[in-house]
Amino acid sequence: MSFLPMVVIVLVCFIGGVIVLQMLFGRQVTHATAQLQALNAEYTRRQEELKERVKEAERQYDELMAKARTEAEQMVLHAKQEAESTKARTVEEARAESDRIIHMAMTSRDAIRKEIEQDMERRTIDRACEMIRAALPAVFRRQIQSHWLEELLADGRGTLDGLKTDEAVQEARIASAFPLSAEQRRLIQDHLKKLFGRDVTLTEVVDETLVAGLTLTVGSRVLDGTLASKIQHEARRAQQAI
Repeated sequence: MSFLPMVVIVLVCFIGGVIVLQMLFGRQVTHATAQLQALNAEYTRRQEELKERVKEAERQYDELMAKARTEAEQMVLHAKQEAESTKARTVEEARAESDRIIHMAMTSRDAIRKEIEQDMERRTIDRACEMIRAALPAVFRRQIQSHWLEELLADGRGTLDGLKTDEAVQEARIASAFPLSAEQRRLIQDHLKKLFGRDVTLTEVVDETLVAGLTLTVGSRVLDGTLASKIQHEARRAQQAI
């Protein structure tokens, strides 16, 4: 066999192999290129999707931050308002408590002052009665009492009307510095009968500490015609005139 035909055959086979390889390689390159393009498109799509997600996350974050700031500002404002309200309420309560304490102190002071004044008045009157009792003989003090009783009875029912009461009165009590005469007792009983429309039993007690005068008690009402009462009345009238 000639060498040339062999060479030609080899060249033909080589060229054919090259052509076949080129065809195979071209198909693979085309396929690979298509795959790369598909991967690139998928990557691009995912990148865009990721960007959208990032934007959405940032938007939600901004909304949450704005809402949080608004709520925080409202809480601060509410806290300030509550603090001001509490402060005002505390100040008002403190002022009210201060006024209450001052009022209690003034009331207590006035009560103590009134009690002291009443005690001083009582002591002064008692002392005055003692001095009159020591200075005036009993006969003169008895004449004074008789004179006062005559004035009381001469006044008619005017003075005794103060003893009128809705109570079912059956008895009247007299405390007198000196014993009453029978005529004085009768006159008093007559006035009481006219006042209440029925007989009233009169009970008498002698109390020398009264110095002069008497007290007449009917139910819960008391007519004070003692020396101490008259001194007190005159002293208060003189004080009002000053």
